[in-house]
Amino acid sequence: MCMRPLINKFLWIGLLASGLQSASAYSLLGPSATFTTAPQGDLWQVIDIGYNPIPSDVVPPFLVDGLAVGPKNIGEGYRRNSPVMYYAFDPSFTDWFHSEGEGAVQQAFDLLNNSFTNNPSGAIDGYSPVLSEFPLNSQGQNFTASSLGLLDVKSETLSLMMEQLGLVDAIRYTWTLHNRVVIPGCTAPCPDCLEYLVVMRNYDYYLTPLGYVPPDWGQYSPYVNGELFGYQILEDCGIPVTPDADAYEIPVNPTVNNPPVASGIGLGALRTGIFYTGLTRDDAAGLRWLYSTNNYDTPSAAHLESPAAGSVLNSINLTTPQLLFTSNYNALVSASLTNSPAALQALFPGLVVGATPVFTYFSNVVSPNVIAFFTNFVGQPADAPATAVVVTNLVTNIVQFYQNTFGNVVTDPLHRIYTNTTFAIQTISVGPVIGQPVGTPFVTNISYSFFQSNVPSGDYFIISNGFCNPNIIQTLQTNVNIVTNALVGVTNINGQSFVQNLISYFTNYVFVTQPCTQVINAIANYRGIGKMQFVRVPDYDYLSGFFTQLITNQYAMVVFTNGQYVTENFQRVLTAPDFIFRAQDLELGPAGGPTHGPTFTRNINLNQATELAGHAGPGTIDPATTITFNEVGPDYVNQALFDLFGPNAVDRWFIWGSFDGSTNTPIVYPNGQVANLAAEALIQIAPPPPNLPTGTNGVAYTNALTVVAGGQAPYNWMLTSGSAGLPPGLNLSPNGVISGTPTQSGTFDNIVIQLTDSTVPIARAVNLGYSITIN
Repeated sequence: MCMRPLINKFLWIGLLASGLQSASAYSLLGPSATFTTAPQGDLWQVIDIGYNPIPSDVVPPFLVDGLAVGPKNIGEGYRRNSPVMYYAFDPSFTDWFHSEGEGAVQQAFDLLNNSFTNNPSGAIDGYSPVLSEFPLNSQGQNFTASSLGLLDVKSETLSLMMEQLGLVDAIRYTWTLHNRVVIPGCTAPCPDCLEYLVVMRNYDYYLTPLGYVPPDWGQYSPYVNGELFGYQILEDCGIPVTPDADAYEIPVNPTVNNPPVASGIGLGALRTGIFYTGLTRDDAAGLRWLYSTNNYDTPSAAHLESPAAGSVLNSINLTTPQLLFTSNYNALVSASLTNSPAALQALFPGLVVGATPVFTYFSNVVSPNVIAFFTNFVGQPADAPATAVVVTNLVTNIVQFYQNTFGNVVTDPLHRIYTNTTFAIQTISVGPVIGQPVGTPFVTNISYSFFQSNVPSGDYFIISNGFCNPNIIQTLQTNVNIVTNALVGVTNINGQSFVQNLISYFTNYVFVTQPCTQVINAIANYRGIGKMQFVRVPDYDYLSGFFTQLITNQYAMVVFTNGQYVTENFQRVLTAPDFIFRAQDLELGPAGGPTHGPTFTRNINLNQATELAGHAGPGTIDPATTITFNEVGPDYVNQALFDLFGPNAVDRWFIWGSFDGSTNTPIVYPNGQVANLAAEALIQIAPPPPNLPTGTNGVAYTNALTVVAGGQAPYNWMLTSGSAGLPPGLNLSPNGVISGTPTQSGTFDNIVIQLTDSTVPIARAVNLGYSITIN
């Protein structure tokens, strides 16, 4: 690239003169002109002036699975609007990264959860105005991991999630090109006839003598985490193919380096051995702006957007009142214990029951059979009435029990549900009064005995649409219902009788309600959700792609309508995770492009349904997202371009690992072995790969491989299993000498030689890939 600094501006003089002090900055994500569904605005964000990609970007740049994204203007950002989001691991990830890799991803989400919730108010708005709780720099370095070429899984995940939450690299877009034109009448060669329009797409919080100035006042900023940037125009004039240009950021003070986590997959790409301890002030500022619920007094805090995918608005119908009758809760609970879902739906029409019970089991149940009769006991007078006798026989039965789940049962919110119910046993006897003359009319005696049961009782109603609660506006009737179960009734020959009843009570209410309907895709001016929680779900069925059991979230969002803020209730039913982590070999095949492939791939779903006319936003980021890590393993690039000490050096592209600032040994994926990697980094061989000295067919050849640094002597050399082998006529001795007389001309590749040292207790091994040409 022809790097000609056409413009080199630094704005710190103007900022100091205005008395403003930088706090935090951020850039907003959204679609660029080359997005699959073209936005209405930002059509100037095209490849040849620095969007998706330019050579200075990392691989892959901001080209997200074919969907080009770029920085958005104030009020045009994209965000998520679901307070709880779920992530899961595909078996391909677990098989390669194991539980340690899952734990590293979990650590990234823990940092996000703390950033959204660990503050005085329990929401992101509870932080201080200048976000002093967050550091300007959250990077640390593990020098062992740096020497081994390890890339931290946790930190990469954290950077990827910044993008998934709506932030792009604030450094990359502090300065950016808006246009590039040829000066009319100019005939000088490129770049002398080109004119560039430069804009800013980085926004800042400021403190002024008047107090806190929010970014919706239009505060563009050249600062990132307090670091001031100028720029140079880079122009390649079409060499080698398409002319590309960019406003390339230049730090005013090179000794300051405070990249945000959102830069970890951008211009400040995460380097090997570097890890994040959390979000920076810059990252927190961007999330605060996007997701704030009450930080601002202006309507700009509300964005025109759709609810989260899978969510429905529970809307109350104020014009059509209906009657709602409650039923006996005890009857429903009792029936649910011994009936399958299909049987329950037949007994209670309209009831939504889980397709399968949570669990089912068999048990022995002891049932009392109560028998009542009248009898005369020995010694009673001849005219004495018979005495009622109750005999209980216990019978053991095998009963199948169910634990069912209901999707649309609501216990009466206005009245208590009792956990203990009082039952009454009523005994009625008809006969003469003891001691009265024979023939005296019979009298009726009624007696009660009471006992407690742990069966819940009360009243309930079924929601007709399965999810949405109606609004109860009036109690029309209250009816106390007595449930009487006749157990035994016996009449003897003298007309005497005995009746035993089981009596329980519940109250039936008749309500006047305003029915609730569910509205899909209710577009409105919603405020941010404030805080977000990320939850791991272990019961993800990767074969079907769905949860083994549906997850339902109920949450509220505030909408700005008719000049006021109104709270509306939503329900989101999830069938699959919002984020799925996979592992796959992403390296390219022969002649497939660059030498190395990407460290990861991901998709991002930008919902453009609410873009304002002529704008590229605002909008929402919808699920589901699949993040795939490259599982290629230790990855080496053999090319003179990467040589720092001489021709034909070997450069390691990257190796996945987990590490922190402690002295703990880094974890290396997939096998967790650090020793061999240390050998590869520290043991230096002469001649270095990839080329051995050239030989001649029919002429004696000798070359000794030697260790020039590192390792523990003595050493052993051998060809590895699967190696292509040396040219015919040559052999490798255990002491590293290649000798013999070659019998065939040509170039022989894929010669893999293994060096093993004598380190105690575990010997270290290095695999060396060579090529040799026999003339």
